[in-house]
Amino acid sequence: MALFSRRSKTNAPAPKDSPETVDVVDAADAEQVSAEETPSVNISMQTFRGVGAPAGATISSKLPELNDTAAPAPVKLPLAPANPPEQTESVPGMKDNVLLREALAQLGEDPTNEELIGVLRQSLQGNLYLRVQGDAQEQLSAGQPLSIAIAREGEHQFMLAFSSAAAVKAAVLLETDPLATSAVVQPVRSIFQQVVDGPFAGVVLDTASAPQRAFFPSDLIKKALDQADSTFTLKTLLATPRDASSEAQVGEALATARLWVAVSDADQDGQFGIAEAELGDGTRLLQIFSHPLEIVALGRGERPLPFTAEQMGSVLARHDRLDGVLIDPAGPSMIVRRDALSSVIALAKPDAVAPDEA
Repeated sequence: MALFSRRSKTNAPAPKDSPETVDVVDAADAEQVSAEETPSVNISMQTFRGVGAPAGATISSKLPELNDTAAPAPVKLPLAPANPPEQTESVPGMKDNVLLREALAQLGEDPTNEELIGVLRQSLQGNLYLRVQGDAQEQLSAGQPLSIAIAREGEHQFMLAFSSAAAVKAAVLLETDPLATSAVVQPVRSIFQQVVDGPFAGVVLDTASAPQRAFFPSDLIKKALDQADSTFTLKTLLATPRDASSEAQVGEALATARLWVAVSDADQDGQFGIAEAELGDGTRLLQIFSHPLEIVALGRGERPLPFTAEQMGSVLARHDRLDGVLIDPAGPSMIVRRDALSSVIALAKPDAVAPDEA
């Protein structure tokens, strides 16, 4: 979307899923800095293990009994405020992925696995930027594949993606031999799918912003995509600035989204205890998650299990002491009350609508 006055070190044709239009602005007055090589990226991070149940796993056919515990004890990184951050544009007209940028900002020189999980979970929404050698708009107009910037290490190549246009500019200004470089924006799911489907060993986020950068290998990205909702609808809604209609929109999305719950080990009857939250005023909420990484981020040692909207509706119908659901407690999160969950409760099995026995 912006044209910078530096060149990318290594370039490759962009995958077929390229943006249709790109706005280009002149930046011939880009700040000049002393040239130095882009710092190398440590690619030996620990991958998360045991995240999510195997494909096809289900909750017990019996409705799970609910834990009567209060809200969990506070945990360390990587949490975020309940409300999404204010939208910013580090380069005018080019929106930042603020949640991802802030998660990256928490990284130190030697990131912990928890910090990296925080970055990965916050990357599963919004848009990312790609660098392109030359004028991306001209390439698209000519029907040419975009020549995107990549990094190489031996026989491996890595896609470079950025949380903001400012992060792209930071990478450009570390290059030598001025040559036009532009930036294009795409949905994060599209970029991650290109990493998985293409000849890439992984993706590097904000490569020139050390230590606020991260590397994720392709197999980790694939696992995260496989366990995510196909449209990222729920995470997108939670990351979007909210208005009076937001709770109703999320309530409707819960009826069709891919969902997860945090469970303890099954008891002798094969039933799982599903995590609840209890607010200071006595409000009781079923905890629902948009992705297994959201459960891992809480650090409570619970296991993610798939949970259908029908199962959620049945739990809410059976347990009228529940006042609603709390989605993604690690943040951004949202409380959705019963009156906004009519579409979900309508999916309850007929034998699940008896009054709460508790």
